[in-house]
Amino acid sequence: MALNSLLITGLLLSVLTFFLTKINKKLGSYFTIFSTLFVLVFLFGYMNDVGTVFNLWSFGGFSLQLVSSNYGWFFSIIMVLTYFLVSFFNPYWVEKMVNPASYNMLYVFSVVSTLGVFFAKDFLTLFIFWEMVVWSSLFIIPLGKSRKASVVYYAISTVGSFSMFFAIMYLYSLFQTFDIKSISQNLISSPNTAVMAYFVIIIAGLAKLGIFPFHTWLPIAHGNAPHTFSPVLSGGLVKMGAFIALLVSAIIPTSQIFSNHIHIIGVPYENYIIMVLGAISIIVGTLMAIKQEDAKRLIAYSTVANGGYILIGISLLDQVGFAGGMMHIFNHAMASAAMFLTIGAVAYRTGTTNMSELGGMIKKMPVTFAAYLIAIISIAGIPPTSGFASKWLIFQGLASKGLMFIAFATFFGSIGSFMYVFRPLATVFLGQLSPKHNDVKEVPFMMQIPMLVMSLLTIYFGVFPSQMLGFISKIQASLNIVPISVEGSKIYSFSGMWDSLVITAVFVIGFIIAALIFYTHKNARPVDQMNTYTAGEFIYDPESYHYAKNYYAPFERLYKNHPSVEKFYDAIALRVNEFGRLVRSWFFSSNASVGVFWISVIITIAFFWGDKI
Repeated sequence: MALNSLLITGLLLSVLTFFLTKINKKLGSYFTIFSTLFVLVFLFGYMNDVGTVFNLWSFGGFSLQLVSSNYGWFFSIIMVLTYFLVSFFNPYWVEKMVNPASYNMLYVFSVVSTLGVFFAKDFLTLFIFWEMVVWSSLFIIPLGKSRKASVVYYAISTVGSFSMFFAIMYLYSLFQTFDIKSISQNLISSPNTAVMAYFVIIIAGLAKLGIFPFHTWLPIAHGNAPHTFSPVLSGGLVKMGAFIALLVSAIIPTSQIFSNHIHIIGVPYENYIIMVLGAISIIVGTLMAIKQEDAKRLIAYSTVANGGYILIGISLLDQVGFAGGMMHIFNHAMASAAMFLTIGAVAYRTGTTNMSELGGMIKKMPVTFAAYLIAIISIAGIPPTSGFASKWLIFQGLASKGLMFIAFATFFGSIGSFMYVFRPLATVFLGQLSPKHNDVKEVPFMMQIPMLVMSLLTIYFGVFPSQMLGFISKIQASLNIVPISVEGSKIYSFSGMWDSLVITAVFVIGFIIAALIFYTHKNARPVDQMNTYTAGEFIYDPESYHYAKNYYAPFERLYKNHPSVEKFYDAIALRVNEFGRLVRSWFFSSNASVGVFWISVIITIAFFWGDKI
């Protein structure tokens, strides 16, 4: 199926999903699985298609067109795969949705619209489909717990959208075209315009990717969105921001355009500034994730930190770090979506994501626990998961250029991630089981499928990262970046070579030794939950044994008085609100005396100065 036909068919499927859900909620939810699978299957056909143009619509001298590309396919397949896997949760949550028909329609509508972003041939097509994704997700988020989350998401997205729109119109006024390739060629001879375009357009990407100081929408939106949409937001939609970063950094050849500009440690200052924002995002996201009490907000801040890794990797534009950044897009999509799904599964059975209200779920939900464990191992960058490969490549890229400050931030983020991913592990799955959760059982098998598939993909590409890096090397070649060197399971970087199979073998041997020690020695004697004591003082309720609240309080005290960009935004919002109330009280009041006052003012002005107006 042609790409333009696939996109239009997908949009029609979203409408059909709406009516099917109106007829039967379950039927409509199962149809979201079919719709996303339909798009996914046909999308695979474009894996090696590059340069084919598809016309969507023409009007006057303008046209909306798509063009196939390997980088567009890479982003699209990650996005659609994430949507498809997460859709297995939809039939089970549909009964709890405020408006299930709208949710299912917008769910399909948003994923199909992303194809228009990733395969856009011109900026006009890109912007239109960008807004279609923003608006569809904007209406989905308030279907969760909070309308405020939608307002915050809209406010931050608006900053990015207006910024991108201004840049597109400015570039059109200069070059009389929306075509991305033509504009790129023109920008080579206009470096000052390229600098403006780079910073103004990338604001949209930073806002969507959740990069500091635009990160504030992620914990609110991710934390309050429906449990079936948070995995899509974190695993999929924020990656649109990474695509914009790729667009202005590599598709528009800024490495060539900025080659004569001021360099900081061998990197053009424009790219260095963006990398510094990525480094700050890693540190801010990590520190804020550590102090969260709600599991979904914790994962949302984790997304802020991992967005920094992706941004740094792409901005490096080198052989190794760039490949790591691109691979981390997939790794984070699978790991973060899996984490959200596991917490969503726990919420499905217990009704809460507050970690202090949970505990001991490992025996009740072993499959969910295993999926969470594999996901956090990948987020922490531990072999043999795919997260290790991408983080290692990014770190290698930074080290090869001597970017020690940014390398320190990435290292800090990896160490800090051990702390924040361990917290849900200890407080949700380990620890004491609350008596009110004695009857909790594992989620249905259909809900286990996406968690298991994401876990398998995380391990597969951790053991065989060259399978993905081989395709990424083709992307690098098409963008005139030196491709990463891969030979079988061996991956080469500036410091030498590492073999993923050897690393996996070392870990497998370690697990075998640990298993032998565990099974050949005397097992611990199980005792009743209340058959213990603490410091000689008896506790009479099981909840008191579960240590979850203020988990890292001693560490959090080290930065409890940190500056907060959220407080700055809140102060602005307060002033805007006060100004709005002032305007409403003066011009839109229901009080008759106010109306009489303004009528008197108008009559007075007309009487004395009417002839001069």
